This record gives sequence, C-alpha cells and structure tokens, in this order.
Amino acid sequence: MVFCKGPRLLDFTKTPPHLQFNRYVLTGYRPVSSAHECMRSLFYMHNELGNIYTHGALPIIHITLLCYPTMQQMALLAYILLSAYGIYCATTARTNVLRLRAFFWQALFRFSLFLFRVYGSGVGSPHSLRLFFIMDSLAVLGGLVNIIQIPERFSPGLFDNWGNSHQIMHVMVICSIIYLHWGTLEDLAWIKTYQCPGE
Repeated sequence: MVFCKGPRLLDFTKTPPHLQFNRYVLTGYRPVSSAHECMRSLFYMHNELGNIYTHGALPIIHITLLCYPTMQQMALLAYILLSAYGIYCATTARTNVLRLRAFFWQALFRFSLFLFRVYGSGVGSPHSLRLFFIMDSLAVLGGLVNIIQIPERFSPGLFDNWGNSHQIMHVMVICSIIYLHWGTLEDLAWIKTYQCPGE
C-alpha cells in the first residue's frame, strides 16, 4: 500500500508536544500537515500508518431499554453527549492515562446497562451479555497496553513503525468491535420473537 515518497519524518524530540506521548517510539513521526498532506500520508511509511489502517453501545441501549421508550431516548441522548465529551477529553489529553480516562463515563454507562439487564428489568439475548463483556474487556485491555507502552518500552526504536503498543491497542479495539457485532447479532435474532409485557 506504500507507493509514494513522503516528507522528511521527524524524531521524537522534533515532534509537536501533543504528539509526544510515547517516548519509546523514537522515529517516523509525520510533520505538522495540511488536510491534503494527511490524505497523502496514507501512501507512505510512517509510524502511524498501522494505526490508520486498523481503526458502539447504541445497539446495547436500544435492546436493553426496548420496553421503556422514553428512558431509551434519554439514554441514547445521554450516551451521545458522553461520547462527545469523551472525544473532546481524549483529543485534548496530554498523557495516555488521561486519554484512557476520557472514556471512563462511557464505560460506566455501559456497565450500568449490563447491571440493568442482569438485575433489573432490561431485556436482551441471554447470550449477548457475555459477548458485550468481552468487547469492553478487550477495549480496556488495549487502553492499558497503550498506557504501559509495551513492547517498545523494552526496546526503544525497534517498534517505531510496526508492533508498538498504540498499534496493539488498535488491533484490540478491532477485536472489541467484532464482539460488539456478534453481541448485536444475538440481540437482533432474539428480538424477532420478543414482545414487551403488556403489548
């Protein structure tokens, strides 16, 4: 996929401060780029290429609160607002820990939905909850790998382009999305035969 010669890449010390969040990735940083230059960076080697090519709780809310339409709409709005806030916090965070913490409220919201399903009046396939739990576990584990910065911590410079913790996190997030997909399919198959009480 890499076909063109890119600009001169920067080392860690010459990158803008907002990109200096992994001191173990020493080289291969793109310079500050325009939108056109960012698009062009899809076609030359740099240390974020793997991240670019490797990158959902709304179905969970919809199914869990199926029998509570008003609560469902309020939960969807709340989750969208929490997501927007999380994205803002993640893009302005100065450290990996703060980036991971930016998504804490979303995770807590989903966890409360899981509890509502298990102990409350929430509904959904009995098989999907395990898949959703694996989904969130993979996402959190990916975030922790990114914070701990393994394997590049043990061999700075060796994993600049491939195999660094940020790329491992992206792969784990993809796996997480696959589990979300499987859980959603379980719920969609289940909903075909379900009717809320009183309907």
